[in-house]
Amino acid sequence: MEKIGLKYGLLTAAGLVAYFLLMKLVGLMHVVELRFLNGIIMAVGVALAIKACKNVLGGEFSYFRGIGTGMITAVVGTVLFASFMVIYAKMAGGELIEMLSAERYFGERVESTPGIVIFSVLLLEGIISGFMISFIAMQYFKRRDHKTPNSP
Repeated sequence: MEKIGLKYGLLTAAGLVAYFLLMKLVGLMHVVELRFLNGIIMAVGVALAIKACKNVLGGEFSYFRGIGTGMITAVVGTVLFASFMVIYAKMAGGELIEMLSAERYFGERVESTPGIVIFSVLLLEGIISGFMISFIAMQYFKRRDHKTPNSP
């Protein structure tokens, strides 16, 4: 379970970093609405991790093992992505911090602790969404036949 969560967490973090760099390259980093796709990347990573765990464990797959795998994936992916963003913010000369300050996501004063602010916000956002995605995905994966009740 841990190895699968770690593997898919690394892949999820790579996907999030690649998406961020693509948005930066295209010039769409300032479009807040595109952050929604971070959730989709996280959902794909978590669902693939749970599916891989179910395939590996077969009959020993439990509900909480699936949620645990999803959470490990979300935590690893989120911590790595948040770490990348803090390093990026420090190396990019404050461009990201200026954009976030202009939008007033963090109030008036962000200059003093941009790393802590970025890291904590991304952690909260990623871990909470990762838990919700794990819970939702397990509603599907907990059933053996993957069909809704009373369906043909």
